[in-house]
Amino acid sequence: MATFNKEIRIKVTTTDSFFGGMVRRIYTVVVEDPNAFARQVSLVEYPLGEYMHCNTPWAEIDHVLMPIRMGVRAHWILGHLDIRNRCINVYNSCWDTIRDREVVANVQSFAFVIPHLMANIDVWQPMIVNGVQRIEPLAVNLVHDIPQQHNGTDCGVFVIKYAEYFMNDNMQCMPNPFDATTERTYLASQLYKHGMHKMTEGYESDPDFLSRRERKARKTA
Repeated sequence: MATFNKEIRIKVTTTDSFFGGMVRRIYTVVVEDPNAFARQVSLVEYPLGEYMHCNTPWAEIDHVLMPIRMGVRAHWILGHLDIRNRCINVYNSCWDTIRDREVVANVQSFAFVIPHLMANIDVWQPMIVNGVQRIEPLAVNLVHDIPQQHNGTDCGVFVIKYAEYFMNDNMQCMPNPFDATTERTYLASQLYKHGMHKMTEGYESDPDFLSRRERKARKTA
């Protein structure tokens, strides 16, 4: 939607679940060695727009939407990287049972790693303090007053819909209470509609079919 839907006015892209795993794995390494990104080719490809299909380089956008799986819990939250304001806004569909402190703890690795990642690709510049380069972690903001789930299984649907309403710049219009069953049917119908449109229109988009290596080769050709 963010790439092809012309009605989307916000400059936004997304990550996937693999991004979160990479961030957590490199977190403790970067604390000791900020140059560790040189060995993390796949992670660096995300902000360059080269890792995922249908992505946009982060230097060209204002927002990145990140599905985040909380460490020991089988629970998903949505992280929103606000590039201009250098912060992460967190949408959690289960505030009643998963407290603020636990959510913030699960996002700290992203708040620390992402500024180093942005500096590594020269999108952000480090601060100079007493002649020494410093890269500050992102602020983490918790977004409350949003629709909440009432069971232990709907967090994934909520993450998708939070992202969709944000991209359409109408978070305030998200229904509350929110019918996750109906939305699952809607999501399935949208995927089917997209597939049928591609079949009837007879088009193939590069991001759907080219591997990362092929897309990278085209850019440098």
